[in-house]
Amino acid sequence: PEPLDRLYPSYVWNHLPPIAAGLVVAAILAAAMSTMSSTLNSLASSTVMDLYLPLFGRADLAEADYLKLSRWVTLFWGVVLIAIALLARHWGPVLEAGLAIASVPLGALLGVFALGVLTERVKQNAAIGAMTGGFAMIGYVTFGTQIAWTWYVVIGATTTFAVGWLLSWIPAVNSR
Repeated sequence: PEPLDRLYPSYVWNHLPPIAAGLVVAAILAAAMSTMSSTLNSLASSTVMDLYLPLFGRADLAEADYLKLSRWVTLFWGVVLIAIALLARHWGPVLEAGLAIASVPLGALLGVFALGVLTERVKQNAAIGAMTGGFAMIGYVTFGTQIAWTWYVVIGATTTFAVGWLLSWIPAVNSR
């Protein structure tokens, strides 16, 4: 029996006429290249504009220098994503691995969103502490327990909300 991740490619390759199979493979590769291109562009742009410029940006650099930096950052992120892809080969089914990975930050994100919508007490420092607590809990749950990935969002959101609400009662933390 064919593994489920290989079922569709196997069908396309073995059962479609050669021209149709070639078009389907070309369409899949085009979609993958488009997604990868926009991903690398977004990562490089965010790294340069949101991290590098506020921390190390100098007014004396020309736009050409920032363009060169962006290209190097794009190369860096490309290598990182290739390494992740090579590691992901051992993570099991693609859909489950993707959803498990997405569940890790989404719990903390949902928790801090709930803090902002449902409370008025929580300020920036408490929210940052809450997200840190949510990520720490999900890290423990992911690597230290046998809890299924389907619970990561619920655990992360609940922990983030609880930590943020508790931190909001500490004046030194919740001052800003």
